[in-house]
Amino acid sequence: MNDGRPSRQRLLSAALVIAVTLGVIAGCTKPPGDPAPPTPSPSADPSILHDDITTGIVVEDRGFSTFPVPGGSATRRIVGAAAVVRNSTNQPMKLHLQFRFVDGSGRGWRSDQRNDWASVFNAGWAYLPPGQDVELGGSEQFAAEEAARVARIVLYAYAEPVLSRSVLLRAKIDQLLPRPAVNGGWDYVSFDVDNTWGRIREPNYVLVFRTPEGRLTGGWFVDRAHWVDIEKSLPKGETDEYRAGTSRHTLPVLLPPGVRPADVTMYLWP
Repeated sequence: MNDGRPSRQRLLSAALVIAVTLGVIAGCTKPPGDPAPPTPSPSADPSILHDDITTGIVVEDRGFSTFPVPGGSATRRIVGAAAVVRNSTNQPMKLHLQFRFVDGSGRGWRSDQRNDWASVFNAGWAYLPPGQDVELGGSEQFAAEEAARVARIVLYAYAEPVLSRSVLLRAKIDQLLPRPAVNGGWDYVSFDVDNTWGRIREPNYVLVFRTPEGRLTGGWFVDRAHWVDIEKSLPKGETDEYRAGTSRHTLPVLLPPGVRPADVTMYLWP
């Protein structure tokens, strides 16, 4: 396209090729645990943002942050991004959300080496009931010089109606359990969820992080179709099965440094 943006059709096909869900990233990125808090993004400048948003989907907030790779090389940084989107229609939707990082001039990450499409990564998907909003986010590791270029995020939000009843379960965070500093491994989130849907086995889930002031800084998304060996990371005694009613669970997560339970939003869906 002349303006450098991919069409929604290209977005869908490219998403299958890119397949950079946070569950996949989890397999090659060490969990954050650095004591330095994330550096949140400045306010968005509409003059250099060119979103591609499906009619009926409203973006209510967005943000990103950067922070060091804990225990990693100073030549690498982690960049997180998140957004709040709402289904303004009267029908259930299946939402796919992607981010593109751009520099101060609006040029995409790695524009010098490849086209701007290379800068897009998948932030996840969710079923979105009518009139409801959802927070989706993710994070990616970059070379430090590339991370330093990031000044804004551009959103690609594609949504399509679904015939069946959709579900989006809000979880209540009980505890965030950082990994032991000496042993590495995963961080964990312990939470309660009121399952009004029925029996759910191995749900997809997402966490979105904010600063104490409420600014979005990033997230963690797990698509169970891609992270097929998650059972190896579940704590002892976790069944990963959700029956009707309220239950408590603990799942692996990558936490940014210094985040508190009050700063985290979490959703689950089948």
